[in-house]
Amino acid sequence: MTVTKAIDTTEAEGLWREGATFVEVLPASAFASQHVPGARNIPLPELTEEAARSLPADRPIVVYCFDTQCDLSARGAARLEQLGHAEVHDYVGSKAAWMAAGLPVEGTDDRILHASDVARADVPTCAPDARVGEVGERIGDWPVCVVVDGEGVVLGTVRADALGLAADTPIEAVLQPGPSTVRPSIPASELLASMDDEHQDHVLVSTFGGVLIGLVTAEDLRAR
Repeated sequence: MTVTKAIDTTEAEGLWREGATFVEVLPASAFASQHVPGARNIPLPELTEEAARSLPADRPIVVYCFDTQCDLSARGAARLEQLGHAEVHDYVGSKAAWMAAGLPVEGTDDRILHASDVARADVPTCAPDARVGEVGERIGDWPVCVVVDGEGVVLGTVRADALGLAADTPIEAVLQPGPSTVRPSIPASELLASMDDEHQDHVLVSTFGGVLIGLVTAEDLRAR
């Protein structure tokens, strides 16, 4: 009998797409609010022998709770192992990491607009070894060009007003590191309030691993 005690979001997504059974061990109210599409809800106190028998025995089971600070997924996975399931996975990042990666959820909170719903994925990007002339050709009316690595991870931004320099100027010379980013799961209303407080006219949306999803402007948020 084998139990994987820890899987990350990439592995969890792969198992989900392959048809694994996802089990959320949080209370019913948390499950109803937002959960991984197709997941079963068995709160940990209700994880009895009978509940375990109701789960398919011929496919992997992925147990998750809320985030890395929650131990319910580890305890739920151990419980299902003890009750005889052969392939049980503890998704350590759980629901928070799933949503932070911009992966789909369903539930009553689907009616709430989130940053991922407003993010503009066509924001211009460039590599850190690009030149100003290359970027100036495609930035258009965008406030920034986002500098990303080969995996799409945000390294910095280049402001539009920096592109008046000589065409052969290295992007590294005008790159602004550490731009503000938010996760795709943040509610749009909360994001707008934060941006107003910080006097920001735009912010980048990225995954938990820093991969760019898009750019949100305060103007777009107000319009929605």
